Amino acid sequence: MEILKISVKPRLPRYARKWILLDILGCVVGILGGLGAVFFRLMISVNRIFFFDVVLRSLPLHLDGVNLGVILLPALGGLIIGPIIMKLAPETKGHGVPEVMEAATLRGGRIRKRVAFLKVIVSSITIGSGGSAGREGPIAQIGATLGSAIGQLFKLDAQSMKLLVVCGLAAGIAGTFNAPLGGALFGMEILYRGIGLFNAMPVILSSVIGATVASVFLGRKPAFNPEGLTTWTPQELPLYLLLGVIFGIISILWVKVFYAVEDFFERLNISPHLKPAIGGLIVGLIGVFYAGYGIMGVGYEGINLLLAGKLTLTLLILLGILKILATSFTIGSGGSGGIFAPSLYIGSMFGGALGILFNTLFPSIVTQPTTYALAGMAALFAGAAQAPINVIIMIPEMSGTFTLIPPIMASSTMSFFIAWLILRGSSIYTIKLERRGIKLRMGRSFILDSIRVEEVMNRNIITLSPDMPVPALETLFEEYHHTGYPVVEDGKLIGIVTISDVQKVPPEKRKDLKIRDIASRKLIVTYPDETVHQALDKMYIKDVGRLPVVDRSDPTKMIGIISKHDILKAFELAARKEIEEAAEGV
Repeated sequence: MEILKISVKPRLPRYARKWILLDILGCVVGILGGLGAVFFRLMISVNRIFFFDVVLRSLPLHLDGVNLGVILLPALGGLIIGPIIMKLAPETKGHGVPEVMEAATLRGGRIRKRVAFLKVIVSSITIGSGGSAGREGPIAQIGATLGSAIGQLFKLDAQSMKLLVVCGLAAGIAGTFNAPLGGALFGMEILYRGIGLFNAMPVILSSVIGATVASVFLGRKPAFNPEGLTTWTPQELPLYLLLGVIFGIISILWVKVFYAVEDFFERLNISPHLKPAIGGLIVGLIGVFYAGYGIMGVGYEGINLLLAGKLTLTLLILLGILKILATSFTIGSGGSGGIFAPSLYIGSMFGGALGILFNTLFPSIVTQPTTYALAGMAALFAGAAQAPINVIIMIPEMSGTFTLIPPIMASSTMSFFIAWLILRGSSIYTIKLERRGIKLRMGRSFILDSIRVEEVMNRNIITLSPDMPVPALETLFEEYHHTGYPVVEDGKLIGIVTISDVQKVPPEKRKDLKIRDIASRKLIVTYPDETVHQALDKMYIKDVGRLPVVDRSDPTKMIGIISKHDILKAFELAARKEIEEAAEGV
């Protein structure tokens, strides 16, 4: 009797093979990101030595023990980087994270390969010459570029490429700050909204490996030395909540000043090659007498002085203000560097000042006023970047003070909420993109930001003449069940009429009126190149169910209409795109 043979050869499902490949590639990106962080920090040190030990010695302009030649160093750095940025890679200008967000959200994770190398060069010169900027933005862009390069090498689909971009960013952040959990959360919260469990695994692996590789070369000591500041009492919780409210306001001011300076340089009618040098000269003037306090460069030496209790109340407030100005002029003028470390510096100074004030007012409750500096670090970034979860973990991880997580949670969430009320989800990262017409709001999924209005709008429009009688309009409402119609005269959009416009008129008076008598002339419109999220925001703010889509160059030329039903189509379209991209991948 023939026995039925059943093959038991194991075969992994296609999705499992893809996941394993992404995990492996995530580990590779983690190694590259960690090495990138080491190389970047090495380049900063080399440039620091060149500018402050070599160049400064040739500028003997001493006054009261201070070499005034320091003023010229950031300007010299700006003169060097200006032409490099403008001629070779304009995307290396600024703090880097917005460019990564744009690439991940709208360009399928594709970043030019030259960006990583050039970002190392221009950012290390900016910071090494005394520019006030941080390492996180550059290393985020460097790591993301490496992740994108690996994705392009393996010809991955757009969704997988985005994931490797996040892996690279997380590995770079984790490596440069020795914060593997913070690096992973930075990538997932700020860059990759709505990440699922399986997608989180490559990011976590990449972050851990990036931090481990960097620690082999840089050591494993925390970024800050908190001098045993690890205690707080329940009675202090209201003070931490109050700190959060205050920092919500300070974070808004920080964002406003930052972009006011950037706007000033955008309007400045001189060659963009020279703008970083002008900004650098101003930074030199701001920081020449406070270079030892961290106004120039990353600034961690100033934070450690604060945590050691060596700074007075007046000096803390002054240093916080000067760091806001120095960072704004460094990056706003076209320099290259991050805003995370400056945000921590600014937050620590104002937080330390509040701690001293609270200690003076409530000496029996506040026994360690310097702990408020750590809460201030987290609160300022939580408000300015609209990313509270990341700093709730990252600040204790960078300082080794995990017992302070509860008060840091309280201050960060309050600051986030206050800033959100004013900024409406915009952040110091996304405002730069919003000015380019790319609206990515923090605190929500980016899925509708990848779909344009023209992709889902209805082009078969029923338009009405302004001379149509209102009773005929009532018949249309009953027949087609639309809640509103555009009103067009001689081919031009002149208004819109809705069912509520009809209901405002008593029934006995309707038979004598025409549409032109009741139509609204105050039009709320959208454009075909806007994102569906932008259109949805307009509907929500104005409480309308549909928007005319008009030509941006001629607002009277109507080319379509978008309704809340079309918004649902956008979700379906975005999901279909992801499925198609996955089908084209591994």
